[in-house]
Amino acid sequence: MKFGNLCIAGHNYVDNKFFSRLSELSKNDSIEVYDLSGKKITYLVFDEYEVEANDLSCTSQEVGNNKIITLITCNNVNGLRTIIKAKEK
Repeated sequence: MKFGNLCIAGHNYVDNKFFSRLSELSKNDSIEVYDLSGKKITYLVFDEYEVEANDLSCTSQEVGNNKIITLITCNNVNGLRTIIKAKEK
């Protein structure tokens, strides 16, 4: 990826995995992603928030020349979506 916003949505299965612990991430935490060649790419969390279920603004590709990853899951308590945004280190 040269630049853009890679968005990954995953179900929140509480403790049976996927993105059940997404809300535990905080600013400056690392997220590691491996590309198809096995190269590790590290991202640092810079934003965390919740939105209404129909709010897709977090998927915007307007990120300048940055490489952003956006992780999205549901909050099983309040019906909102948990959003984590991280920038390539």
